[in-house]
Amino acid sequence: MELMTVMVIISILMVLLLRVTDTMRERAEKANCVSNLKNLYAGAAGYVMDRQQWPQIPGNLVQKNSKEYAALWIDALAPYGISQSNWLCPTQQRNLKAPDMKEKENRRVDYNATPFDSRPYTAYQWPKQPWFVEHASSHDGGPLLIQTNGKILTLREAIGPRAGRWK
Repeated sequence: MELMTVMVIISILMVLLLRVTDTMRERAEKANCVSNLKNLYAGAAGYVMDRQQWPQIPGNLVQKNSKEYAALWIDALAPYGISQSNWLCPTQQRNLKAPDMKEKENRRVDYNATPFDSRPYTAYQWPKQPWFVEHASSHDGGPLLIQTNGKILTLREAIGPRAGRWK
């Protein structure tokens, strides 16, 4: 009887420990995702400052989630220190069983860019306009986004009370 009691207590502790571990992993992945968005913001800001316009990458490619869209964005911001790994949400990478991103057929971006026209500094005209939006709802509060002013929000925070979907 005592052995059974000890086993039940150990089982309960293991379940609690697993929940804590999962929560900590989710928080670490979200922090990494936020860091990726900040890096993308810095790279895009450098691009805009150098060229005085937003990268002109066709927006219709994003709907296809094409490898071409990913390659164009990765190549556009590479001179600003943005690597392939900055384009990947760690939660999405884990959910997809961590495919090898060195393989061309696995290239992807987990953050979609807002298309802007080619006029000088258009990307800075609306401070609440997102520059990049995570296209999966991997985090509590929905997808993350980074606005023109550098502020990172969840989609729930960005659209306010209408975000009933992410309760």
